[in-house]
Amino acid sequence: MKTENEDFTAVAQLYDEEMPGNNLVHDLIYPEVYGQGEYIGQFSDNSAAELRLMGSSMKLPPGSAVLDIGCGTAAVASFLAGEFGWRITGIDVAGSPLEKAGARIAATGQQETIRLVHGNVYEQEFDEPFDGAYGTGAFCHFDAARLFARCRELLRPGGSLAFLERVRMGELDEREWHSLTTAWACPSVYSTGEYTELLTDAGFAVTECLDLTETFRDWQDRSVTVRHRLRDQIVALTSEEYFETSTRLADYENAVTKAGKLGYALVVASAR
Repeated sequence: MKTENEDFTAVAQLYDEEMPGNNLVHDLIYPEVYGQGEYIGQFSDNSAAELRLMGSSMKLPPGSAVLDIGCGTAAVASFLAGEFGWRITGIDVAGSPLEKAGARIAATGQQETIRLVHGNVYEQEFDEPFDGAYGTGAFCHFDAARLFARCRELLRPGGSLAFLERVRMGELDEREWHSLTTAWACPSVYSTGEYTELLTDAGFAVTECLDLTETFRDWQDRSVTVRHRLRDQIVALTSEEYFETSTRLADYENAVTKAGKLGYALVVASAR
């Protein structure tokens, strides 16, 4: 399938206009999806245990300067800053999630350790090179080759890049491709092999590639089931339009995942 161009206007519209209530809905359904203690406010399809695994795999000491690309409401940044003692800069093109992120950081008293930036990672200038960078379910909105090249520019030699992301595991038909790319404002769906090749080309050495498809498949299925069961509560919190949009997107991913064509992976690489 053809890889499309990045469209950050569409990404911002998705989270600012079409899905502004996603954090309210996630707070409702995902404690049940992930289980006790595993939901920390994240929008990505990862438990707290998997987020902690990503952080530990980056092997960065306390005080490290780390970039969260596509930070959203900063739930992951807040969690990882607390777990590992990192200084995190979160950047996102969508403004609505960042407003919630600001309130979260103020409530947790993490203003000294977490900085929020409303902007595009390709255009934003930063004061210092980063020791690490990560993304949790946000890298799907980027052209991987271009993003990895930018990350290499932003990281010091030996710096760590990690991401948790869905991966293509089989051939997608035209409708499936459209539902996983255009409908989600994503230019492509990469396989782990493609990610590895593109990271190598950008100046990274892949140190870990862990298949998380089994739990991803379980959570995808549970999220759709719980979403339909709590329909009235979701509509009351947001709107009929939000429920239809979010459920349609969740149904798309769940169907392709069940068919064995979509999986999830943790990828960690070191800047050469």
